[in-house]
Amino acid sequence: MYKIFKNSGWLLADKLARLFLGLITMAMIARHIGPELFGIWNFAIALTTIAGSFSVLGLDKVVVKEVVSYPERQDRIIASALAMRLAAGFAAFILCLGIVTVMKPHATVYLYCTAITAINIILQSFEVFDYCYQAKNEVQKVIIPRVTVFIFFCLLKMTAVYMNGTLLTFLWLTLVELLFTCVVILFRYLENGRALFRAVNGAEIKYLFLHSWPLMFTGVLVLLYMKSDQLMLDTFGSSVQLGEYAAAARISELWYAIPTVIATALLPGLVRKREEHMEEYRQAIERWLRLSFWLSVLIAVSISFMAGRLTAILYGVQYPQSGLILAIHIWANIPVFLCVAIMQYQIVEGAYNINLYATIAGIIVNLAVNLLLIPHTGGAGAAIATVVSYIAVCSTLIVLDRTGQIRFFMLRMLMPSRALQDARQVLDALRDYTENLLSVIREKPLTK
Repeated sequence: MYKIFKNSGWLLADKLARLFLGLITMAMIARHIGPELFGIWNFAIALTTIAGSFSVLGLDKVVVKEVVSYPERQDRIIASALAMRLAAGFAAFILCLGIVTVMKPHATVYLYCTAITAINIILQSFEVFDYCYQAKNEVQKVIIPRVTVFIFFCLLKMTAVYMNGTLLTFLWLTLVELLFTCVVILFRYLENGRALFRAVNGAEIKYLFLHSWPLMFTGVLVLLYMKSDQLMLDTFGSSVQLGEYAAAARISELWYAIPTVIATALLPGLVRKREEHMEEYRQAIERWLRLSFWLSVLIAVSISFMAGRLTAILYGVQYPQSGLILAIHIWANIPVFLCVAIMQYQIVEGAYNINLYATIAGIIVNLAVNLLLIPHTGGAGAAIATVVSYIAVCSTLIVLDRTGQIRFFMLRMLMPSRALQDARQVLDALRDYTENLLSVIREKPLTK
């Protein structure tokens, strides 16, 4: 647990900054531009997120695993992954423009929003440098500049709200923020004399693609059933309903950062642990599932009780249905937390296809329930569909687990006494980490 805090502390700092400051900033923008324009913007975000998931090519997990296992191939792996993502990013950009031109031929604001937002897909290709730092547990080298840029642009966006900025103003500010971040991270990587494009290797590209393609489809399908409800709300409902739903979903989905950060921090250690000590590896997975379950239950219960008041404070009276939507949508956190842990376990085990099958089951359920409920219940129906689809994914992962361990872990996950023991270990590890960090800070002036 101490290693987890040490490895994920910087990632948590990044996510917490986005959780609180990012939520407040987006709430100010949502109140300023109103639910209709906010809905149109979120339509563009949903479309480009789905298309952008294709451009990731499933490399996020595979590259980390390969760099951990074969550090001598680092330059070739990173350069080849960057070339792959840039090519896929350009293809996804063109795809987004084509889709919105067909779906909204006479809506200029949809085209502008999508065109500017889709540029982000290309810039996000530079996330490959994150994979290198994750493998080495040196994420602070990219988190510090990223959080700095993020805070600066949040302040710019807040200033733009007070200066009565338009929707295009916030679109361009978001794009420039990502551009600044990419430039800073690129120079940080190259300052150590690292090779980049001259290290691109055709054999490496083929190897990475052969190992990542199941995860590529899994990533696309995951984001498809995460964001398809927003596209369907805009199609079968209205942009106002989409704006109300997106406002609630942003609060609920921000909590997904917790299991994602833990998964990122755990992956390198789990790969090594499985090779060195199988029993400790299984105990780590069991504890992770147990903590994920009880923490997600606590979050779901707490947020559902305060949903109406929370959305009213953040978004105001312009978003009257957001409280009800949030009270339903927040329960998706329980299967999401569990799915992240189980999927990471399957990746370490090399069972990539099981994640793909589970995701296919999730999207089928999601589309069916959305088609059934959205025309009659709007955003509340979309929230129900999200919860049900994640339950379907989690159930499929458990049923198809070929190791037979997940069902055993799930039974032990429900034991409150073991959860309390795990919680005490987490608190002890957090205390040790905090004390160590404070001692390092105190010693630094002396060593200078």
